[in-house]
Amino acid sequence: MFTVDSSLLLRCGLSPVASALLSVRGFVMTLALCGFVLCGSGVSMADEAVADSAAEVDHDHDHAGEDSHGDDLHGGDHSGHGDEAAVPPLLQFDFGSAICNLAIFLGVFAILSKFVWPVILDGLKAREQKIHGDLVAAEKANADAKALLDDYQSQLAEASTKVQTMLADARKDAETNGQKIVEEAKAEAQRQTERAVADIETAKKVALADLAGQTSDMAMAVAGQVVGRELQAGDHAELIRQSLQRLPSDN
Repeated sequence: MFTVDSSLLLRCGLSPVASALLSVRGFVMTLALCGFVLCGSGVSMADEAVADSAAEVDHDHDHAGEDSHGDDLHGGDHSGHGDEAAVPPLLQFDFGSAICNLAIFLGVFAILSKFVWPVILDGLKAREQKIHGDLVAAEKANADAKALLDDYQSQLAEASTKVQTMLADARKDAETNGQKIVEEAKAEAQRQTERAVADIETAKKVALADLAGQTSDMAMAVAGQVVGRELQAGDHAELIRQSLQRLPSDN
């Protein structure tokens, strides 16, 4: 009578705790209803038994002044009837008391259902909603933290990749610049060497020209002294040429 389908409760949004509370409440109400009916019947039976016993006692006192024969006959009948009436039946159902108890039970049940159980169910439902909200918030916070951690890890990986790329570019630039500097130094050394060689050749030619001039003058002087005459310009040129031919070559 008071059982509630758990699937219906779940579809309605009630928690298993509320479902269990409703089931226990229905069971308790059923037991209470049976107890009220039985207790009402038992009380009515006890009241009727006490009333019958009191009536029999009053009836015996009213007939106490009669004769002995009548007393013996009626006394035996009344005593037997009193003994028989003093023992109540083992089980007797009073429909009026049951209806009264049922009405009282339904009234109490209506009051509890109207004012007590809704408050309890609302409290349980509010607690369940709070727990559910806390769980949802915790799951959302966990998901946000995980996403933030993944973002940080991605940024760290990207930064590490950029650093490695920058280091590789710097190393490559250093190698390129070093090679360029070496090549420039080699080229400058080559130019200096060539310039020095050219200067040496120029100085050598100048020295040879001076030496040739001095040799020519000396040769002309010696020849003039030996020959005893002054050489002509053509003789002078011929002597210079011959002197140059006698000098060692540039190789």
